[in-house]
Amino acid sequence: MELYIITAATFLAGIYFISRNILMMRDEKRLIAYLETSPKGKAWVARYGMENTIKKCKKVFLPLGCVIGCVLFAVGARNILIILNIF
Repeated sequence: MELYIITAATFLAGIYFISRNILMMRDEKRLIAYLETSPKGKAWVARYGMENTIKKCKKVFLPLGCVIGCVLFAVGARNILIILNIF
């Protein structure tokens, strides 16, 4: 039972992170709203300023988050295929 929960969580987390990061890369208003409300975002803005934080997020952190999301998605999909005896 734990295997199913972990597999589903990994698969869904991958989808969530990919979609969230892509939306933030495309819509700067979402990114700004996140940076203004998130404790980590507030710390980055206080340290580097809004403009530099947005540049770093778009150049480094959001693409890295997409890669991590793809890895989570792939691991979850692989485990689903193993559970279904397809792979």
